[in-house]
Amino acid sequence: MAGKAANADDGTPKKPAKRGRAPKPSTKKPAAKKKPVRTPVPPSPTAKKGGGKKAGPEPKVKAGDEKYDAHRERMAEKQRTQSASGRDIGSIPAVADPARRARCAKSLKLFARTYFPRRFRLAFGSAHDVAIEREEECILHGGLFACAMPRGAGKTTIAEVAVLWAVLYGYRQFAVLLCAILKLATRRLKQLVKELETNDLLLADFPEACFPVRALGRIHGRAKGQTCCGRPTRIEITADGIILPDIPGSPSAGAVIQVAGMEGAIRGLNVAGPDGEPLRPDIVLLDDCQTRDSAKSPTQTADREAVVMDDVLGLAGPDTAIAAVMLCTVIYPNDLSDRFLNPDRHPEWQGLRTKMLEAFPADMGQWDEYAEIRRHGMRAGDKGQAGNDYYRARRAAMDLGARVSWEGRVKKGDVSAIQTAMNAYYDNPRGFAAEMQNEPLVPAAAAGAKDYRPADVAARTNGVPQLEVPPDCNRLTAFIDCGSQIIWYAVSAWNDKFGGGVIDYGTFPRQNRAVFAGVDPRPSLADVFPRYTEEQRLYAALEALVPAIFGRAYRRVGSGHELHVERGLIDSGWLPATVYEYIAASPYAALLYPSKGVGRSNMGRGVGAWQVRDGEKGGHHWRLTAGERRGSRLLQFDPNPWKSFVHGALTLPPGDGTGLKLFGKTAAAHELFAEHIAAEGSVPVKSVHGDWFDQWGLLPDRDDNHWLDCVVGTAVAASVQGLQIPSTLHAVPVTKRQRKRIDIEELYKAQQQQGVSG
Repeated sequence: MAGKAANADDGTPKKPAKRGRAPKPSTKKPAAKKKPVRTPVPPSPTAKKGGGKKAGPEPKVKAGDEKYDAHRERMAEKQRTQSASGRDIGSIPAVADPARRARCAKSLKLFARTYFPRRFRLAFGSAHDVAIEREEECILHGGLFACAMPRGAGKTTIAEVAVLWAVLYGYRQFAVLLCAILKLATRRLKQLVKELETNDLLLADFPEACFPVRALGRIHGRAKGQTCCGRPTRIEITADGIILPDIPGSPSAGAVIQVAGMEGAIRGLNVAGPDGEPLRPDIVLLDDCQTRDSAKSPTQTADREAVVMDDVLGLAGPDTAIAAVMLCTVIYPNDLSDRFLNPDRHPEWQGLRTKMLEAFPADMGQWDEYAEIRRHGMRAGDKGQAGNDYYRARRAAMDLGARVSWEGRVKKGDVSAIQTAMNAYYDNPRGFAAEMQNEPLVPAAAAGAKDYRPADVAARTNGVPQLEVPPDCNRLTAFIDCGSQIIWYAVSAWNDKFGGGVIDYGTFPRQNRAVFAGVDPRPSLADVFPRYTEEQRLYAALEALVPAIFGRAYRRVGSGHELHVERGLIDSGWLPATVYEYIAASPYAALLYPSKGVGRSNMGRGVGAWQVRDGEKGGHHWRLTAGERRGSRLLQFDPNPWKSFVHGALTLPPGDGTGLKLFGKTAAAHELFAEHIAAEGSVPVKSVHGDWFDQWGLLPDRDDNHWLDCVVGTAVAASVQGLQIPSTLHAVPVTKRQRKRIDIEELYKAQQQQGVSG
């Protein structure tokens, strides 16, 4: 209560405090509580000395005592018993339908339709029939098989099911599923594990494989200790593979499924089998092993081709022929899929191309009209209804002659599989040709455009050994293309008709791979000269390379006469000051000019039209002028007409000595060189002055053109030395009259109509 003092600690009341004054705090300590007195209990008169229960708690058992050891063993045995009973999955259930399982053992197609009805909802088409038949043959009897299927035809699903069929029936003990990248391969593995964990039909007929997997409850860490009737199952499920349970009598006991990406480590895949012996892959399924980026890169394509031929086919060991199935889709000409489907390049692979549209309709006129009606309707927002109405009214006539490979492939909103295929054709003719028909088209260019086919360039060999001069040639020129990571060069021999041969080309430093990219040299200049600056690296590289080219004698075939390089150009676009410095100090300074390509635009005039000033020297689209360094000379040239000249020299029919050929006898030796040559194409351009010229440039899907620049440079150097281009080889000017540029859709349509009429 307010105004009254609180009771003291001993409970006695205090006088009320005076008003206006605070009560004084108590200075007395609280009284200590008295401890209760315990009376000792006398021993029981009935207790006998040395017998009966002791009074008080039992003393603790110490470690090392016999009782402690016995107790610990009892507890451990109890824990082991409980743990073992938790890890043991008991007996494997019996096969639910042995007859169904036996029927599917004889047919991969029946296995797929029976046990995976959700994944194969639609009836198979002719493309599926052929692909599955070849796959089945490969799994049972071995061999190499490549099958190109239209995009979206279910290649991946077929590959996954084929892997399960191969291992569950014991046809193969170690299957590898290879994808373009590891991320996709990991997805495939997760799908395979999911089928083993959740597919009730598989569990019913393949309990020896599925029951132990399902018993893990998706906690794959339990696999290490899992037992079946006291026997370890030795099942493993990791990030890159599965080892199926080792169940006695199971055809899939200890079978392995492993996944990998093309960019990862593939060599040396092996595991210990159920008997302890090393188990190596005996079948590989390659599922779309290229990306769009790798398909358009000759270097990446060559790398992946080498992976397949060297790494994949060598997985089975030296004395075993591995079986391999490649399911693919062609993206670009000469990509990875196109190479393995080419019987001339890889005859050992049974290549097969399937198409979405096996035969085009006979009356393309009605389809053209349909396409226009459909486009107008889509623009108006009718979602294709006008086109559908037109097609339904004329379906019988429009479908006449057409044949699709998959009748069940009808896109939502379409009436038939033929209509779906034709819509894909009209929507994207180029993509349809490549990814639906597996026959990619080369886009048609304007009249007068120039380009190369790499295979044709590589095949232009003359049989003369490298570093030797063809018998009709009497002069040598060289060109060096400088770069920040690597230096490229070429040496050409020339005859009086401005024909001849490329007798040498290469890089500094020399590469340890036959196919490589300019941005990824191994080794690079930095590897060879690690503590140098960029200028020092270039100077040191020229010191090593130039004497190797200009200081040697090249023997002419037949006569044995020795020739030396009489003129060389060094590109000064990269670190020009270093190039000038080296040439000035070089013992071969009299044979060397720094050079610079000066391209022409439609607004200006080319080098060939420049006025020759006092002290300068001019020739066919080149000028020898004062250099950037005092007292030096600079060779400037227009690369466009010279690239057109080299194009003619590399595409002219042989026989009159005017063409250009490559050393050696085999085209395979020049594969990367030919890719460099074919990295550019030209289109005719009209300048504001009224004349036409070829304008060359890198193609969209090419990166390296260095050896093209080198060969062009050797031709310019020959002209500088006085070699004249015969009048018959001068490019014919493109006139104002030009053929109409052929649209890719029109080209494809013309080809298909020719096929129909034929």
